[in-house]
This record gives sequence, C-alpha cells and structure tokens, in this order.
Amino acid sequence: MKLYIIRHAEPDYPNNTITAPGHSEAKALAERLTGTRIDRIYSSPLGRALHTMQYTADALGMTPTVLPWTAELDGWQITQPSGERLVAWNSDHTWVREQRPFPSSEDWHERAPFNDPGFHAKFRQIQDDSDAFFRQHGYRREGGRYRIVESNREAVAVFCHLGFGLAWLSHLLELPLSMVWSGFWIAPSSVTTVVMEERAHGWAAPRCYGVGDTSHLYRAGLPTSRAGLYADNID
Repeated sequence: MKLYIIRHAEPDYPNNTITAPGHSEAKALAERLTGTRIDRIYSSPLGRALHTMQYTADALGMTPTVLPWTAELDGWQITQPSGERLVAWNSDHTWVREQRPFPSSEDWHERAPFNDPGFHAKFRQIQDDSDAFFRQHGYRREGGRYRIVESNREAVAVFCHLGFGLAWLSHLLELPLSMVWSGFWIAPSSVTTVVMEERAHGWAAPRCYGVGDTSHLYRAGLPTSRAGLYADNID
C-alpha cells in the first residue's frame, strides 16, 4: 500500500477554511493527483483539510471518507523558556535539541519539554488509531513491523495537518516524536509518501519515499506558504 499524507493548503484558521492562495494550492495539488493513481481518499473533519481535499475528490470523481482521528492535535501546549505558550510542534526547536541525551521512540515522553504525562497518552491514542487503520487495509502491527494479513496494492490519500501528520510519521517510522517535530516541517498542500514494503516472508514495514513534496506548486508557479514555520531568516 502506498500512503500519501497530505497537509491541508494555506489555512484560514479563524474561518475554519483555507485562504485564497490556499485554494490555488489545492487546485494545483488536485491537478497533480489526477495524474497519480489514487484508490481511496480520506480526510480530517476540519474545514481546512476538507476544503483542500474536495478539489482532488471532485477532480477524480471520488467519494471521500472522513476520519475523525486525523484531526489536528488538541491539548499539546508547551510553555517556552520565554514564557510563551505554543503547540508542541512549533516549540523552540533549539531548546528541544539542547536536552541530552537525545530520546528514542520509546522514551521521548520522559524528556523535557515533552514530559507531560498527557502527551504520552495522546500519542498512544494516535498509535492505536493508526494501527486500526492499517488493520482495515490488510496489515496487523506487531512490535515495529506489520504482519501481512492481506496484500494491498492500493494508493491511499489522507488529507490532514502539520502536527498530526508528523506525529503519524514518527509512529510509522519508529522515530522519537520530539525529534521529528524539531527536525521536520511540511508545507501547506505538501505530499509525504510512505510505502508499506511487503516482503516474501509475510511481513511489511513502512518506508518513507519523500517528505513534504511541493512540486505541484513549482509547476503552477505558486509560492510555498510558510504557515507554521517559525524561522527568522527564511524569505
């Protein structure tokens, strides 16, 4: 199975939708995906994901399925050294990387600044929901790999969010969540591709073929939105 994790287009948060430039991004994305095999479309229930997704669903003539568990993460707030409260994935990443030793996928929730017990519980829910999703598509997770219950050759697109998308990727690739959030950013309307590589011995494992691809924006002559990117030296 091929999984496309797609972040929504440039967000208009106050109005629960996407901006005018975001609509242009979503149209360019739909044009790209019409040239790609897509067998199923899923979406977060939030407006910015739904409105991004609809362009692709209409272009492909497909009926999407809403997955409530792929909504943007709620309740993940961290107080920065400055005293400012930010969502965890927008935390000051220089501060995150200052903590030693670096965490693993097993103990990231024990290290500051992610050592809020609620964070681990919320992440376990993402893991459980993800595992249920993959069971529906023929893969049963056992440890860090997946038993192939039924071979799957479908291509699946999931329209979701920055914080959630990277959290999901950290689970699939067995990477510490705090380091994925501090080390990666995915642009609005970008496509991250994960393939379940099946092996003849009956097991499969997710492998990422690309993170945050925005080639459709370059092709359409559109700029890449910086929404969610906290940096002082990027134009």
